[in-house]
Amino acid sequence: MLGLWARPKIAGLAVTWIAAVAVVAVLVALGRIAAVNRGAEDTAALAVVVTQLMERTVQALYLSLGSIADTYEIIEPETDDSEFRGLMQRRLGDIPFARALFIIGPDGRVIHDTDYPTTPRVSLEDRPYFQAYARHGASLPTVWPPLLSRSGTGWFLPVTAMLTGSDAFEGVVVAALQADMFTEELRRTGLGTSHFISLFHDDGSLIASFPPRPDDVGSRFTDLPIFSEGAPGEPGAWERVEDDRIVSYRRLDNAPLVVLVSTSMDEVLAGWRRLAAAAMISMLALTAVLVWQVRRLAHDHVRREHERQRQAQIEKLEALGQLTGGIAHDFSNVLQIVAMNLDVLRSSRDDRATFEQALDSAERAAHNAAAMIERLLRIARRKPLTLSRLKVDEWLATARPLLTQAAGTDVTLEIDVHDGLPDVLCDPDELDVALLNLVVNARHATAPHACVTIRVYPSDGDQPDLPPVVVSTPPKYVCVAVIDDGCGMTEEVRRRAIEPFFTTKGEAGTGLGLSQVYGLMEQIGGSLSIASSPGIGTAVHLFIPIAPPPGPRTESDAA
Repeated sequence: MLGLWARPKIAGLAVTWIAAVAVVAVLVALGRIAAVNRGAEDTAALAVVVTQLMERTVQALYLSLGSIADTYEIIEPETDDSEFRGLMQRRLGDIPFARALFIIGPDGRVIHDTDYPTTPRVSLEDRPYFQAYARHGASLPTVWPPLLSRSGTGWFLPVTAMLTGSDAFEGVVVAALQADMFTEELRRTGLGTSHFISLFHDDGSLIASFPPRPDDVGSRFTDLPIFSEGAPGEPGAWERVEDDRIVSYRRLDNAPLVVLVSTSMDEVLAGWRRLAAAAMISMLALTAVLVWQVRRLAHDHVRREHERQRQAQIEKLEALGQLTGGIAHDFSNVLQIVAMNLDVLRSSRDDRATFEQALDSAERAAHNAAAMIERLLRIARRKPLTLSRLKVDEWLATARPLLTQAAGTDVTLEIDVHDGLPDVLCDPDELDVALLNLVVNARHATAPHACVTIRVYPSDGDQPDLPPVVVSTPPKYVCVAVIDDGCGMTEEVRRRAIEPFFTTKGEAGTGLGLSQVYGLMEQIGGSLSIASSPGIGTAVHLFIPIAPPPGPRTESDAA
């Protein structure tokens, strides 16, 4: 599990990644909306351009047809008059998209024609535009649905005006707009290279398109929304953003024509997709960097943990090394006592009292040596925390020789234990190590010939210096305080003293002693507090929880 120091960093990296993903997602979404809006605007703008082109073309046709009708009224030319035909041909050169001009007489036959003499002499009285003028009294110029030419030139769009020389019907002037010329004009101008452009009659008939779709010319597309969904009937614009296309419709003001301009969503979103792909690649790169950072933090944590364990072991060995000299001295004394009493035993076999006294002395010395060795082994062992009831006064009496050795020969160790202490709940081996750490720290903080005091008393835990006589009954804790009169700590150092790896000893310190003691107190449900002032000294209070009272004895227990 990662340490507390690494979790904020990893959380920060996670927040950074989530924020980056959210920002990129929002920007990508907004970019798509902006791309669709730009596509709709471009499509609508192109529809306006094409519509204006067609309106100008239709207006020019109306003016040319009106001029021809007026001239016809004035000069009243004979059928196929060459001079009048020349005038019509000059007019034809001024009209975009127009392939031919011709005049149909009241009997439905062509009487003047720019294609003369190739135009077939057939009756056109069945054409809808002729019937509209001849039978239904239409008079205004207009545009009609596309028709197939009977001269074999393909589809054309008839634009018509009536001859008005007298009150009687005299005939119709017709301009034939070639559908493929509309397509060619769009190709020549370069309009809509990335769009699909169509020109429809108001009845849904396709007149022309770009790119060209010659097989569909003349077909009716009444299923298109502008013809089938109640789109505005009056001139104007209508835009639709569909799943796969953006479409803009516009009706001409001066003719029953509809311009359709559309573009595919793939075309509109092509640039956005490139940016989205770049953003995704960037996010993948960022994710890779963050994963690398997390792996690096995990690796650093493992390295730090190994270093911490190594330093803890070094600290333990250092503490044991500091004890070795004194313990070796005491152990030598024990061996001397044993050896001396063995000599006494050899020489006093007949003196029973002296023999028993020497035997008891040797036995006590051997027992003290064994206790000393056992305590060293407890400190060196690594085993899980085992909580048990512990009488602090008895435990402290047993640990006193080891603590005295830890304090060293230059420091006086005093132990003050309050009478009648309740049992506590703790791991005695870990408490040995904790108190040993505190005594070693106190020794380092004091000058030679100073004093270190271990004070043990009942406590409520909230006021470390409260005199034992005013503590509530029963108390919550037994306080074990290690007090020195050394250099003390500043407030800033005191606040950070239990942080892992924080030390004021430079290279000589590991910063693990107090943090380990603090960890032990947290595990057993106790607490630790430090009181210190520069130049006065330091007191570290360990609040060890009171053990619950033992349960009532049962008959099975007594047995």
